[in-house]
Amino acid sequence: MARTQPHTLTFRISCWIMGIVAFVQLVVAGLALAMRMEATREVKVVEKVVTQIVAAPKPEPIAAPRIEVDRDPLPDLPAVVSVPLPPPRNLETPAIADPVTEKLVKEARNARISEDMMSAVTKLEQALQSSPNEPNALYELGLVHEAMGIYDRATQYYHKVFELGTTGAGSLYLKASEKLKDGFEQPQDKVNRIVLGRARVFKDTREADGERVVVTIPVQSIAGEEIEGRDLEVLVNFFDEIGARKEIAPADTSTCKVDYKWVTEPVDWHSGEELLQVTYVLPAQDQQQQHLFGEKRYYGQVVELSYKGELIDSQAWPRILARKLNKPDASPVFLDKELPPGYNQENPLLPNVDPSSIDPMPLPSYDKARAANQLPPPPADLPPDDGMPLPVPPEYRHLPKH
Repeated sequence: MARTQPHTLTFRISCWIMGIVAFVQLVVAGLALAMRMEATREVKVVEKVVTQIVAAPKPEPIAAPRIEVDRDPLPDLPAVVSVPLPPPRNLETPAIADPVTEKLVKEARNARISEDMMSAVTKLEQALQSSPNEPNALYELGLVHEAMGIYDRATQYYHKVFELGTTGAGSLYLKASEKLKDGFEQPQDKVNRIVLGRARVFKDTREADGERVVVTIPVQSIAGEEIEGRDLEVLVNFFDEIGARKEIAPADTSTCKVDYKWVTEPVDWHSGEELLQVTYVLPAQDQQQQHLFGEKRYYGQVVELSYKGELIDSQAWPRILARKLNKPDASPVFLDKELPPGYNQENPLLPNVDPSSIDPMPLPSYDKARAANQLPPPPADLPPDDGMPLPVPPEYRHLPKH
């Protein structure tokens, strides 16, 4: 064991020396590599003077050999089916976030419909205090001022709604822009935009006591027309036929009954047509009235469509009824055979005179006088031919002269 210890120490020392030498070589090689890389980073600019430019000949293109490859025909691809895009979503009225503001706007709308404009303005101004940019309150204020005829103030509120855009005001943006573009609506603007359709008349034969007639009236409008229900009024005037002479007279509202009812509800005109059903009940007459005035029957009606108090459409059924209503009453014409005997034409209100009790007075005939070129003698009450005045009665002789 003592002999092998020096060899082991020598081996260890040699290993350490070789390791140090190898490390030094690695360090030297790394430094050399780093210096070489630094040298390559330096840009060397070499200036050369070209005394002559020699154009090198262009190489001729070498045509590649054409290789024919047998390919299988491609299968028929199915036709491309174009899928239509979905329709754009309609703008909706934005919801009111604040519940207090929503309540005030609803109350103001009800007040405007009931024509309580001062209450509507007060509630809407309270709503704007908590929500200054609420489009529903601003647009409702515009409608209130438009209904009151304050158009400049209404324009200001519509302009505020317009400034909010479609993001803030939704469908109210389009309504406000139409108000600003087209101006404010007048009743005559609805002519040919809201019209009456052809009325349908149904006579109920089950009515035993009198007559019952149901008239269905279509009220039509163009697409997208904005109509306020309280501004639209439909009035039906019924007419009756009386007696054997078939005189046309307005219905007696004190005895007959007229009932109005909208068949299609809610009445919003989204479909472009709403139906109004009007029921006319004509009670039966008693025998005495029927004997005195004649039998009364339903004849027809005149329908009037008004917007904000202005008449915009009218329809009569039967159509000749409109002509009969505008025709003035003609003077009665009597035939000779219809006149009673002894009829006094000068005083028709006096009783008739029996012609047999009147002595016929011969009238002077001018036929014989014309034949003899002579006129008949004048009556006795005419002044004499000598030109003398007639005698004056005594009671008129001493009257003052004027």
